[in-house]
Amino acid sequence: MENISIQVLHNKLIIGNMPRLVIDLNGGENYIETEQQKIPYRKSIRVSKDLLQGKRANVMQTAMMYYYQQASAIAEGYKRLEDYRENIKGIRQS
Repeated sequence: MENISIQVLHNKLIIGNMPRLVIDLNGGENYIETEQQKIPYRKSIRVSKDLLQGKRANVMQTAMMYYYQQASAIAEGYKRLEDYRENIKGIRQS
């Protein structure tokens, strides 16, 4: 399993490159950021201080990989839906 990038920026964790899973560490809204949109990610994610401090990097990687894979699947679903809508729109116009 390949490690994913995890960045801490102010009060947010940014997981992955594109799409990105953005986790609000203050309990706010989590979301998936793609090139086109922000998609709500309605899972509650709690990250302990020791994980944020890097004390158990393997546990952090495993947990974030789990959430990132789910977020990527959601983003892919939204992309397919958008492609389908565009396809239908094109068919109706012709």
